[in-house]
Amino acid sequence: MPLLTDNGGLVAWLLPTHGLHSLEKLLPLQRAFRQCVEHVQAMDTLYEERPDHYGYSGKLDFSTFYKDLLSWTGQPFLSQLNQITMATSKGPSADKIMNDPAYERTRENMSEFGRAGKAASLVRDLFRDLTSFAKDAEIQSRLLTVLKRTLSADTVSKRGERTVTLGDQRQLKGFNFNARASLKSSLFVKCPVAIDRVTGQVTITIPSFVPKTMVSVATGTTHFRIVAGAGTVNFETEETTYDRGSTDEIAWDNLRIAASTIVLNLPPNSPDTILVALGIEYNQQLNGDSYPLKSVQRNATAIVAVNKP
Repeated sequence: MPLLTDNGGLVAWLLPTHGLHSLEKLLPLQRAFRQCVEHVQAMDTLYEERPDHYGYSGKLDFSTFYKDLLSWTGQPFLSQLNQITMATSKGPSADKIMNDPAYERTRENMSEFGRAGKAASLVRDLFRDLTSFAKDAEIQSRLLTVLKRTLSADTVSKRGERTVTLGDQRQLKGFNFNARASLKSSLFVKCPVAIDRVTGQVTITIPSFVPKTMVSVATGTTHFRIVAGAGTVNFETEETTYDRGSTDEIAWDNLRIAASTIVLNLPPNSPDTILVALGIEYNQQLNGDSYPLKSVQRNATAIVAVNKP
């Protein structure tokens, strides 16, 4: 497509990007344009139908020209382009990828990518109830990136056989399920987490604080709750257990609240990884009823503890 100045002069050609040979295909058209400025009547004979070795064939109809208010510019418009065939290339077949020795590295990468993807889905599903209002559209891909990094830290297994179980699962700590609202930017209170593997008890301590000073809220908030969830995850068998809890609704005002705890119960002596997530939910009370505020800019949930046996 030609790019013209206000007075009809040619500045540049905007070319398609359908392949490296696109430029070569347009060379006859460029030559035709240069000649048409001086010999408009000869345009129909400048570019005839001729196939090339790329499998392209076609005929351009230069029957339409552009005329502005001042003068004839000689600018052709392509009103028809027919009988187009494009050469296409095919990649390796699935059978070749899965069996050809040349694709051994590809198979190894595919295997590890698949394991990281399953692990990402496990973590996402584990905390699904905590993240219903605190997640973004890229949560799966972001989790996959973290767990691929976790898997890559496996220093025991061979290439293509590395696992999340033997990797550095601490990479998950601090992961925010909502990229637009981190927990640290919403709740400015440090809540210690204690995990007792023998009893399976997980305790989150909520210290005393002033809500309007230590909580950043969504527009319209009158109350909020601090929510927590804990679960065991076996990345090999894909088995999980889960428990959740929360504080009572807390008024968003200048009155200091008392310290409290959230206690969650998991199977005692679990041999699996324990993940703990903490979040904040906003509500608006009106005429005795409480309505959740589905603010994607403020609702936040993050993994705050990772305990590996």
